[in-house]
Amino acid sequence: MNFKMKAIVAAIALTASMSASAAMELATPAGHSSLILTVLDTTAGVSATFDLGYNKDTFSQTTNNSWNLSTGNYASAWTSFWNTATAANTQYAVYAGDNLGGVVAGDKSIFTTAGVAVLPTTGNAPLGNQQTAFDLYITASNLLGNHGTVADGASFADAVTGGNAYAGKGVAYSTSGKIGGAGGDTNGLIGTDLNVWNIVRATGLNATTTKLSVGAINPAFNLATTGALTYTAAVVPEANTWAMMLAGLGLLGFVARRRS
Repeated sequence: MNFKMKAIVAAIALTASMSASAAMELATPAGHSSLILTVLDTTAGVSATFDLGYNKDTFSQTTNNSWNLSTGNYASAWTSFWNTATAANTQYAVYAGDNLGGVVAGDKSIFTTAGVAVLPTTGNAPLGNQQTAFDLYITASNLLGNHGTVADGASFADAVTGGNAYAGKGVAYSTSGKIGGAGGDTNGLIGTDLNVWNIVRATGLNATTTKLSVGAINPAFNLATTGALTYTAAVVPEANTWAMMLAGLGLLGFVARRRS
């Protein structure tokens, strides 16, 4: 094989590996899906899907985070969605699944928002079925937008041509806002806080459903119509607290210099 041919083969291999790493990960068989934001207007029949750059294992549930969906790789899908959708009818949800395919406690779990105060109990079997269905949504979405070419991409789909990539179908949230068409309503109106829950396969018939709390804080996502998505899991010190901390550090520095 001459040098030119080797270079072509290497370029093709590099492109393939970049595309593979760019696509959103499935819950099965990877054992952890990408962390995914969905916005959905079932009245207008449109949805958009955003890869938030983490997966089920790498997203910190106890650390504040934020994203801007109106810029960069997200902007096209965000704009396409709002060309048809209305804020009054728009809901959103965040999801990440872990499905190793086994039948023991802990081998399946979901990290999800909830648009209701209490999520109902989910059976261990439906938990796996929900993730299998949701993977169809992820797979279809990966074929749209820029998911195949950029690390953290986004896509737009409509009810007529979007197939399984349209989040209003039963494989994703359906018109009831339930993952895989089962369980509790995980969607909430845009502009409202959505608390997050961990649903984990347990011993027995039913999974363990736990609302996340960090000290006195109930972590929550909030998506604004401007495209600002925030995740609040910890108290942010107020300005006067920061000032006191900086003053304290300055005093410590002064003492250290005097001693030296």
